[in-house]
Amino acid sequence: FIGWVWESCYVSAKSGKWVNRGFLHGPALPIYGSGAIVILVSTIGVRESIPLIFLFGMISSTILEFVTGYCMERMFGVRYWDYSKKPFNLMGHICLFSSIGWGIFSVLLVRIVHRPIESVVCMIPVTIADIIAVVLAIYMAADFAVSINEAMDLKATLEKFTKENEQLQMYARRMEITATFA
Repeated sequence: FIGWVWESCYVSAKSGKWVNRGFLHGPALPIYGSGAIVILVSTIGVRESIPLIFLFGMISSTILEFVTGYCMERMFGVRYWDYSKKPFNLMGHICLFSSIGWGIFSVLLVRIVHRPIESVVCMIPVTIADIIAVVLAIYMAADFAVSINEAMDLKATLEKFTKENEQLQMYARRMEITATFA
């Protein structure tokens, strides 16, 4: 949720209008939640070393971002982000600037954000935590199902437009040839 707020506000400020960033309808960007989990797990053994938190978090998040971007483009035929104009990018899915940002966010997450959240979460009784987890899981699963269905429809629509565009170009060439002979 925090990643969705941050990215939606950042993109909205740049574009001058509200932009709901993300694949889902609800206020969540799963790559940030997945990224937070990847960072927390990958830094378990180095939590006392800021340089190692930065390095491990940067590497693990960058791998996650590349794999996610590559797979989403293959599955849906759409790029949800594109770093191809940024220096030191790999296939437009990752770039050095973003990777450094992931390293900084990793340090902030591990050393500042996670500790108080973990304390609060640990105070929630197990039964209530289980109920909250089930409700959130059902909500996210439904949002995923709807969003994936819409993304597949978008892919089909884009393929249809591409095919129609190719046909229009063929007709235009035929008309040019006919006009030349006429």
